Amino acid sequence: MDPLYPWLVPQWPRFFTDGPVFHQGLVLAGTSGIGKREFAAMLAQRLLCPEPGELPCGRCRDCRLFAAGSHPDFHVLITEHERESCRLDLLSAYAARYPDRPGREGRSGPSRVITVEKIRLLIDRFYQSSHSASGRVALLVPSDRMNANASNALLKLLEEPPPGARFVLVTDRPGSLLPTIRSRCVVETLTGPTAESSVEWLRSRTDADDPLIRDAVSSGMGPLDILADLESGTLSWQAANLGSLRDLCAGKGDPIALAESLAKQDPLPLLGWLQRLTGQLIRWQTAGGDAPWGVPERGGAGCPSISPGALFALYDKIGFYRRIARDQLNLRLALEEILVALGEAALPGD
Repeated sequence: MDPLYPWLVPQWPRFFTDGPVFHQGLVLAGTSGIGKREFAAMLAQRLLCPEPGELPCGRCRDCRLFAAGSHPDFHVLITEHERESCRLDLLSAYAARYPDRPGREGRSGPSRVITVEKIRLLIDRFYQSSHSASGRVALLVPSDRMNANASNALLKLLEEPPPGARFVLVTDRPGSLLPTIRSRCVVETLTGPTAESSVEWLRSRTDADDPLIRDAVSSGMGPLDILADLESGTLSWQAANLGSLRDLCAGKGDPIALAESLAKQDPLPLLGWLQRLTGQLIRWQTAGGDAPWGVPERGGAGCPSISPGALFALYDKIGFYRRIARDQLNLRLALEEILVALGEAALPGD
């Protein structure tokens, strides 16, 4: 496997110094785009490696099987969407052992849910004999995407696990897991790099304009998400539409026309971007500091006084739309509601 990202290296010893930090279940939390999946994969390899040391040796039979994507005691359960978009090909290879249930071919887009069928298959395999003395490791990504039946099935497995079984649950939203699942796991949170470290790391991997990188970093995005959006061109169209959103916050612009234009984009990245921008406005209104993304400073000519309460409600509304984005969302109507609310949150200044 590739080495850990530089900001994760100092965090490794707390997970594996004199043995693993957990004996059964681990919830590995942290913001999106900082490398939790890569960290979890290396942790799984270390758990399966029989040699001593903090890191997997990379030479033993278990490490060679792991790197080849064929270790029989490593199990990866991810959503079909995650499998298609995963940055780590190794996880996608292991996840192929747990395909989505038949009959979904006619639905629009890959599933974003870890289904109970996958958990039941995991249970069946975990109660078979292991192939090595190191036990078995199951990795669930993103674990907060289990549906209710899958969560309850996993809970039963956590309550009565077979000998040598370990579970790593990767999530950006640990609060979305069942409290009973969290209570049976050690919860650890990975931290991302500082803003300046993110900028320097991204500069070394892309020739994008520095202001574009800095704006993305200041929005709270993780460096890996920023790099992916730079490569796909997503950040470029976001920057091109930022002026229209700025006009809405200044009490100008046409939210209906803007909604029609934005509705041509992929809903999940679009809604995630709008939620991050709303979060920046909330932080500005509640904690002060510099105005985000060029919104006129308070007290300036024509500057609005933005209602924090309305922004909190809008943030939650966008979060709801993100959760149903692939299922039953009329994106254009949702965008109209979001953008009208953003304009209404900006009240005339005194």
